[in-house]
Amino acid sequence: MVVNRETINFSRKFHNIKLTMGDYVLNTTTLSITMGGVDVVLGVQWLQSLGMIAFNFQELFLIFFQVGKKIELRGIAGIPGKIIISNGMTKLLKKDNEV
Repeated sequence: MVVNRETINFSRKFHNIKLTMGDYVLNTTTLSITMGGVDVVLGVQWLQSLGMIAFNFQELFLIFFQVGKKIELRGIAGIPGKIIISNGMTKLLKKDNEV
């Protein structure tokens, strides 16, 4: 289920996919879904597997420990995201449903 409470169908399931982010390597199962503008979405299941994490949304970094080693993932610097109030999000979701 996604944020607007709809479900997304996936076309294929891929096992033993290796994702590398700096020194961090993740072997996982992925689902192929249609999403514009992104290559991979690591969701709640991945976050739950990390245990205790530190996340700084202003500086765009995530810190966790894996086998006693500190892993730090950093976001790409650039144009900051826009902050949308709830009314704006509702309008976007309705617009998306009309397309």
